[in-house]
Order: sequence, then structure tokens, then C-alpha cells
Amino acid sequence: MLGYIICGIITILTIILFRVIFKINIKEMKKYIENKELSEITKRFPDNINIAKEILEILNNKNVKIEQAKDTDVSLYIAVTNKILIADMKNNYSRIQTIAHECLHSCQDRALLMFNFIFSNINIVYFLLIIILTISKVISVNFLYLFILLIFALIQFTVRAYLETDAMTKSKFLAKEYIVQKKLCNEEEKEKLLFEYDKINTIGIPFILYDLLKKLLLNVLIYIVICIVVMIV
Repeated sequence: MLGYIICGIITILTIILFRVIFKINIKEMKKYIENKELSEITKRFPDNINIAKEILEILNNKNVKIEQAKDTDVSLYIAVTNKILIADMKNNYSRIQTIAHECLHSCQDRALLMFNFIFSNINIVYFLLIIILTISKVISVNFLYLFILLIFALIQFTVRAYLETDAMTKSKFLAKEYIVQKKLCNEEEKEKLLFEYDKINTIGIPFILYDLLKKLLLNVLIYIVICIVVMIV
């Protein structure tokens, strides 16, 4: 049991450590959600669906399905259906860069995207399975299952972190190319937009990496707690 307690403590400390290393500040992130001046500038641009279509044309990738999601603030690219779901963000000044980000996902290595999709689901199934089997005592508490969970978390984090960092890093440049091409704002307005997009990336990339790592480590922590409880009972 002592080994599991130590692992639990190390997992918690790791989450805290990475929050400090990545300088995660939720309040700072919220400051970039709204900017009335920049929102007025981006209102001149087409609706989200057409922005996505035009950016995909720049990328010479016209086979992607585009759909406007409702009642959600999360945009995403679904590799298995080759579809981009765009969040309801009409008044969000960062929408051009966000859409560029998802369009870039659609151009990433197909094998890697599919591996990420399949493996993340395998990880979820494995996590739920060992919880059920451990609680029902079909399998005994064993470090092997925890070790496998950690390895799965490492693999998933590595692949997803690469995909997200790659898309976020390139999205500013793609958004710039689109903004310049449309000619719907002057040079000063363009620079203001791009300056804020750069700041969003500076804060957003560490936040996404930390959030992904935290979720995976919380799964590990949950399983550790379950193992300790099962051993006590």
C-alpha cells in the first residue's frame, strides 16, 4: 500500500509542479476572451463556415466537411469523419486563428491523427476496464496495471501535444495570410489582431499542454485511490 500512497503523492506533486512550470493563470486566460475593439474588426470578415472554406482553399484541402456546432465554445477537428466542428463564436475576435488551427489539424499526417483518435479511445476503455475489474476484485491490485496506465498516458500525451503545438504554432501565420488576403482591415488593425493572436498562443500552448497532462494524471490518481481503497476494504 505504501508504494501506491507514494505514487499518489508524486502524481499530485507532478500536477502542481507543471502548473508552476507552465505558469498557468486562469484569470489571465479569461482576459483574452473578450475585446470589443478587435471584435468589431473581425465582424467585417465572413461567417465562420466561409472563413473555414477560404482557409482550406489556402491550404489546398477542399475535402473537409465543415459544420457549425451549437451551444458550445469548443471547436475541433474530427479525424475519423474528416470534419471540422466550429464553435458558436460569432463575436470572438480570435475566431480567425481558432478556425485556422482546426484547418491545420485537417492537414496533419493522417496516420498520426488516426492513431491519436484510436489510441485515446483505447486508453479510455482500458482505464474504465481496470477500474471495474479492480473494484469487483476480478483482478488483484497489481502495479502492472498502473504501469500500463502510465505508459498509455505518456504515449497519448506525446502524440496529442505534438499535434496541438504544431497547429497552434502555425495558426498565427495562417491567420495572418488570410487577413492580408481579405484586405478587410488596415495595417494598424491587422497588427493589433496579430499581436493579440501571438499573446493567445504564448499563454494558450502551455495551458493546453498542462490541461492535457493534468487530465491524464488525474486518471492515474483516481486509479491509485481506488487501489488503496480496495486494499483497505
